[in-house]
Amino acid sequence: MTKPSASTNATGSWLRSPWWDLCCLGFCWVPFYLWLVLGLGLDGTWGKAQTPALGLAMVVALAITYVHRHYTFVLVYGDKGTFSRHSREFVIAPIATFALLGLMRALRGVDLVAGISPWMIVLVSVGLWNIWHSVMQRYGILRVYAGRSGGGLEVQAHGKRDFRLLWVTVLQIAAIVLVFRAGTFAGHANAARVLRVFGVLLEGPLPWLIVGGSSLLWVAVFVRWLRCELRAQASGSRAPRLLFLLSTAALFSVFVVHGPIIGYLCFGVAHALEYVAFVHHFGERKFAGEAGEQGFVARWMRRPWVFGPLLSGALLLVFVLLRDQRRSDIYLVYYMGTSILHFLFDGWIWRVRTPAVGAHLGLRGVALRSSK
Repeated sequence: MTKPSASTNATGSWLRSPWWDLCCLGFCWVPFYLWLVLGLGLDGTWGKAQTPALGLAMVVALAITYVHRHYTFVLVYGDKGTFSRHSREFVIAPIATFALLGLMRALRGVDLVAGISPWMIVLVSVGLWNIWHSVMQRYGILRVYAGRSGGGLEVQAHGKRDFRLLWVTVLQIAAIVLVFRAGTFAGHANAARVLRVFGVLLEGPLPWLIVGGSSLLWVAVFVRWLRCELRAQASGSRAPRLLFLLSTAALFSVFVVHGPIIGYLCFGVAHALEYVAFVHHFGERKFAGEAGEQGFVARWMRRPWVFGPLLSGALLLVFVLLRDQRRSDIYLVYYMGTSILHFLFDGWIWRVRTPAVGAHLGLRGVALRSSK
């Protein structure tokens, strides 16, 4: 008799277990948040005394982000099954990406229009893509919980409602922060530039129209979502899904309480930590059912509590060793290139509606939108 995979034995609505889901996915960002606010004293009110603390916080956040980004490349180039699904793209994409970024960096002194250089276009594009990418990861996990609960929550129509609720919440938070927390933009040069661009929106009655309009839109979307959510006859517990949604709301609230800088740092760290945890969970279940697979990733993913610390520690060491190169052209092209490739590759390998992914997450026959 064929030994069943770990995924076929998965039961319940939790992805793994209540403590694991809550600590490693939903609220993994809370220790970092407490360290920022209580340990470093970063509360969103900026002064010269907080500049060193903010610098330290940013380095730690970048280190954690660096680790999670390279996990994607370990999966893609270390697992024959993953690589074979898009082998041509996985070869061509890095060549094209680094070549284009090298050209854009070489033209960084060229003024295209209004002081905007090709490299500035890269920075803005990658920043916006990162926001989309991070929110959509949360959306993807939310849909996995919906698929495990069933009862109508897993259908594509409700997936669209989840999608609209998340993004209208992003819009609402952005409006509130821009109008009521403008002073919190002062702690970082890029945030201050954003405020200068959108500062015209803070004049006259326009701010109240923005907040009022976004609030009405949010209420309309939420009421429709809630009505369908309550109508669904979920066969499993809704607690994992609702608690994950609550953790997302709490994460968004950091932007309101402490401003966009602290909020962005917490959101980036949350994204990285939950990604690493998710990859190990998925890999353990996938390769536990493929005993004949002896590749590097297969062997190590079967032992996540060993593989995780070793890989993360090695990547952190590389990040530290490269500290003197972070302002060099080569490093900047490498850093932006790996960011773009991480976004691209994730969109190709984490389509939870495909059997190659969904089966190892306890999902069968459900119509889930792609998580990226």
